[in-house]
Amino acid sequence: MPTLRDIRDTASRYAQLIASVTGVDVEIVDAGLTRLAGTGLYADAVGENIRAEGEIYRHVMRIRRTFVLERPREHFICTRCAGRDVCRETLSVSTPIIDGDDVLGVIGLVCSTDGDRARVLARRDVYIQFIEQCAEFILHKLRDHASLLRAQSFLDIMLRILDINSRGIVIFNAKGGISYLNDVARRDLGLGEGLPTDVTFKRTGEAFSDMEEFVVSARGRKLTLMGQMSPLTPSDYHFATVLTFESLPRMMGRVSSIGDASSGIESLLGRSPAMLRLKDQLRQIAGSTSTVLISGESGTGKELVARAVHAASDRRDKPFIGINCGAIPDALLESELFGYAGGAFTGANAKGRIGKFELAHRGVLFLDEVGTMPLYLQVKLLRVLQERTFTRLGSNRLIEVDIRIIAATNEDLAEAVRQGRFREDLFYRLNVIPLRVPPLRERHGDVELLATHFLARYSARFNKPVPEIGPGLLAALSAYPWPGNVREFENVMEFMVNMAPPGGVLRPDLLPASVRGAPDAEAPAPQAVPGGVVPLRELERRAILDAVRLYGDDTPGKKAAAAALGIGVATLYRKLKEYGSA
Repeated sequence: MPTLRDIRDTASRYAQLIASVTGVDVEIVDAGLTRLAGTGLYADAVGENIRAEGEIYRHVMRIRRTFVLERPREHFICTRCAGRDVCRETLSVSTPIIDGDDVLGVIGLVCSTDGDRARVLARRDVYIQFIEQCAEFILHKLRDHASLLRAQSFLDIMLRILDINSRGIVIFNAKGGISYLNDVARRDLGLGEGLPTDVTFKRTGEAFSDMEEFVVSARGRKLTLMGQMSPLTPSDYHFATVLTFESLPRMMGRVSSIGDASSGIESLLGRSPAMLRLKDQLRQIAGSTSTVLISGESGTGKELVARAVHAASDRRDKPFIGINCGAIPDALLESELFGYAGGAFTGANAKGRIGKFELAHRGVLFLDEVGTMPLYLQVKLLRVLQERTFTRLGSNRLIEVDIRIIAATNEDLAEAVRQGRFREDLFYRLNVIPLRVPPLRERHGDVELLATHFLARYSARFNKPVPEIGPGLLAALSAYPWPGNVREFENVMEFMVNMAPPGGVLRPDLLPASVRGAPDAEAPAPQAVPGGVVPLRELERRAILDAVRLYGDDTPGKKAAAAALGIGVATLYRKLKEYGSA
């Protein structure tokens, strides 16, 4: 709560006013008996505390009304005053300044001559009424000051809220100059302290959703913003218009992923030599801006690798925008990639749409299944890779972008080039840094790590205890070739958690039939000799082939198969060669 100390200048002006009207010395003290203002004999003593001689003012604050002391030094109150013997006062009129239950101070009208005393007493009521009115005026000034402080505090809070707001905010005056920017606007526009005079905002005429597009020139830089311009109170020159905006990278942070520890290189599960080599490659190329082409079979985790590159780079706090080129019809893929202006084609949104290239500005654009892109779009993609510029459909305005392209494919693009399905020049542009994600069958030793990870994940999701991996299960999992790779493996682990027995031990016979190598119910029955007897040679052939199918046809798998069959590894190889399966 403000006190009279906060309006000392006002108190001093009123003391001068009272003194000039009455011709009598005036002093104003606060509740602690510090003299805030004074005239005449008291002018040089402003700032002093008068507790020792302030008995009259203490009395006025106790009784909370105007008090006239007609005979100073003779009144019983004065007997307690330390300055009684040197007091020159001949009469005093003291009025409290009261705000509700609080006494804030006292106005003292003090006569020091008999002439002043006689004049005041002659018109006693008029003088009392005047200084009481002055006390009211001072109180109103104090309340105004309190209201101003509250308004300033509220404004300060609101400005801090604006600075916390994730949107940039710029307030313009009636002539278009900048009156205020919040911290977000300063950061996005690259501005320091003070109000800049060299920043211009220009509408492009294009709108998306409920926001307009602006091109901003700020200290030699140009950037594109999406925002809303709204008029404010027209009578206030300084606050005529407000622009709230999002820079495209920050706006896309809301609808795209941003790199973090959970998507970094170390989040890629695997300790096999093949995965360790891949992780080393990712660390080497993460800081580059060169285009990356990730190849690998379906389900190997190519997008996870792309996200790991993004998370390990200096673009980690910028957007990661992904698009599956094979999942979008050719007729729509161009507008998805490059965006379009309002009314660009029949059925288009009247307000237009921002494309993935623009949304990925300063970040990463991930083009999955890039090999499915039609040839006419490959030409436009090549141009963007070469020039880092493009135009939206239905617009002729050139847009510059700063993006890193990471493409992925599960087919042989070199073969697609030979077949004429993929442009050779685009292939070379994409294949600057080739990365190959190994299939699961080449990741020897990773099966146990992946099994433990996925079993824990789905047990937590289904609120079930984590099952124990029983004898023979890892061997069975390692023997299967996993044509669907990690995606198929994860699905099988989810199946196992659902099928886990009450005891929680997972056995090979709980695996799906296709994984454990069980015969297909629709497959033709083994050929038998008359009488239903199968020849021993056929039984041996089937047993060997089933074991190799179960444990794998690589060296570790064949060793496990031989052990399960109870024969030596050399015998297994000889039998396989004999049956034409080596």
